[in-house]
Amino acid sequence: MQHPWRSGPCCAVIVLAVALGACSRSADVSSGSAPLDKARCGPADLPEGDIQGQVPRADRLSGRSQQGYRCNLELVGQYQGEGSSWVSPSSGHCAYLSTSFLGSPYKRSPGVQVVDASDPAHPRLAGTLVSPSMAIGPWESLKVNEARRLLASVAVGPVLAAAFFDVYDIGQDCSQPVHLNSLAGTPLELPTNVLAHEGGWSPDGLTYWSSGLVAGSLTAIDVTEPAHPRILFTGFAGFPANHGFELSDDGNRMYLSTAFPAGVMILDVSDIQARKAAPSIRTLGRLSWNPVGVGQHAVPIRYRDKPYLVAVDEFGSEGARIIDIGDESAPQEVAHIQLEIQRPEHQALRNADTAGNGLFGYEAHYCSVDRRQDPTVLACGFFQSGIRVFDIRNPAAPREIAYFNPPAQTGAARLRLAGSEHAGGVGLTPTASDIPDTVATIGSYVLNLGQFSDANLSTDWCTSPPRFVGDQLWVACQDNGFLVLRFTNGVYPLQ
Repeated sequence: MQHPWRSGPCCAVIVLAVALGACSRSADVSSGSAPLDKARCGPADLPEGDIQGQVPRADRLSGRSQQGYRCNLELVGQYQGEGSSWVSPSSGHCAYLSTSFLGSPYKRSPGVQVVDASDPAHPRLAGTLVSPSMAIGPWESLKVNEARRLLASVAVGPVLAAAFFDVYDIGQDCSQPVHLNSLAGTPLELPTNVLAHEGGWSPDGLTYWSSGLVAGSLTAIDVTEPAHPRILFTGFAGFPANHGFELSDDGNRMYLSTAFPAGVMILDVSDIQARKAAPSIRTLGRLSWNPVGVGQHAVPIRYRDKPYLVAVDEFGSEGARIIDIGDESAPQEVAHIQLEIQRPEHQALRNADTAGNGLFGYEAHYCSVDRRQDPTVLACGFFQSGIRVFDIRNPAAPREIAYFNPPAQTGAARLRLAGSEHAGGVGLTPTASDIPDTVATIGSYVLNLGQFSDANLSTDWCTSPPRFVGDQLWVACQDNGFLVLRFTNGVYPLQ
């Protein structure tokens, strides 16, 4: 049965970006990764098979994937709702589930879903946020600033949009966010947020940044007065396409992921942070790898006084990298985190397993650390491989310690998951994330644009950044919604 809604706009944007990327070449393609140590599971776990990160086609067909897979993590509580979109942050005792724009005509509960998890075993819906950017869909821009207890997003819709920006106060009661800016208080005249795809805060909460993907669009918004945000800067960085980013603790550096080629740029954004007149952005350094890859975001961390990045890719089974940025002009990769199923020798298996389950296969998406200074653990969402947790005390030798791949929602009524991008958005597009060259990627979309079909939902897609809460991990996956997980078998906190 054909799904009642389509994902054509997303495909069109990806084709355009890949076509632009054909003109770009990577100067620093990395070599292959060393095998990653597997997590050692306990007797009550439901472990994967022989290949780390894989959900075999046989498990998908037999129904085994509907039980899920777990190792040193267990489920405490869940709020599924109608599913969720790409990034759904949590703060305090609350979570904020973004939902799919393409499912809007079918959602019973529109906008961003506010979940109260004060009882982690029984999370409940506390309300919805339906201001313009929240209702249109924030994609990967829905972010919390803990310093000022603010929640904000830009409107993204199906994959790109413009103009709308919303700020909420979550400091008084995170389950009852207060909308601080109205349309009358937000100037929309040019120059404005021309293109929006991703977003994020400076650590001090005074600046919200938005990246626009195509052509490297970048916007800085002054949120010193949340009721009256104003545009500080519009420009470009990361041509032909940028993606997600994080900022240094002082807000003077942006670590911007790029696409086509995949990589990361180190940008001096101190002019914007200092509110200088006629500000400019300067490129200090860059590292690139897969020429047709897509970087997702980069997390700054520090071991003692030495700075690093965790750079995550969402395309081409690239996984994540730990990068030494002690010399900003010459970043150096020190470790490459790839699950076994992501390794080159398993490409045929990946293609067979993930066929019919949407655009993305076993790719990584968003990661977070337990702390930025001397981190011990990295947790990541890996689309069809679920939530993966790694010991990174030695940045040159990460090892896996836990995983949780939630039960596949195979056979679920699609309209019941109208908020899930996987069930009703990008999940309808042909699988293409592992195609190795530009020509084949473009050809796949050209040949398949008219051949959308229902995602088989043989696994979930886990794409949101996990959050460490004591001995728990709060996560969101697109079909299973908000999940409270707990570490077991003494694997965390690390001693």
